[in-house]
Amino acid sequence: FEKYSERWIKAKAASLKTKTIGRMKDCLKGIRPYLGNIAIRNIVYQDCECWLIARGKELKPSAYRQERQLMIGVLNAAERDGIILDNPAKLLTNRKLPRIEIQIPTHEQFRSLIKQMRIADSRGMYGADLVELLAYSGMRLNEAVNLLWDDINFERGCFSVTGGEYGTKNHEIRTVPLFPAMRELLERIRSGRTEINSRYVTPIKGARTLMASAAKKAGIPRFTHHSMRHYFCSNAIEAGVDFKVIAGWLGHKDGGILVAKTYGHLRDTHSFEMAKRMTLNASQKEA
Repeated sequence: FEKYSERWIKAKAASLKTKTIGRMKDCLKGIRPYLGNIAIRNIVYQDCECWLIARGKELKPSAYRQERQLMIGVLNAAERDGIILDNPAKLLTNRKLPRIEIQIPTHEQFRSLIKQMRIADSRGMYGADLVELLAYSGMRLNEAVNLLWDDINFERGCFSVTGGEYGTKNHEIRTVPLFPAMRELLERIRSGRTEINSRYVTPIKGARTLMASAAKKAGIPRFTHHSMRHYFCSNAIEAGVDFKVIAGWLGHKDGGILVAKTYGHLRDTHSFEMAKRMTLNASQKEA
């Protein structure tokens, strides 16, 4: 199993990110003591069950799912190659991931965060620009820090998300509208930029420490880079944008299913707030 798995992972390396391949190798380490020395053709469900009994309880749900998925993937390839007739790993029960409550800044918290970052120092200014870029574009951190000025078409009103050297999460370049708040930010950055030969919109690769420090001074919760992507989505939902459209902006390929699952409750909340405005009735006099 081990040698076949290593070859399978090497083949996957041609189309997957280095980080993903590293995670696969870590998963193989967890599976190796139970299946590593068994010939692929001899693997039965009981062998997979040995892994389940030994590792099932000690692994967190996410790690459990990753190791199980690796096992299924390797044995699917063996089934494809005619080495085995059926994949016994498919019989292993999956585990549900606990629902994590996403933390989305309010408009007031977002303004306070940006204000504190901008009054910190020159690096704080760059950090604030990056945080605003994330919040106004919906990009992931890797996508935002690899955004080039050449990726932005001010005339057509759009920008391309490439993800730089490592690409986007789904390995596809997407073209997204240049949202008004983002255009205003970019024009402000461009007019104030003094660096020579600066191809990148942002000269820094992250602002986690700056964000944490600013949040503490502002007396608000600590937010992450990804919180700004959530903030973008919540603003889009408040504006009444369709889930499918938001998904396209974010680079999702599921037609809005994940957006609906993750942010659907925000639309419900917004709907009830909007419903309070429906006050017109027959007894009201015209103004």
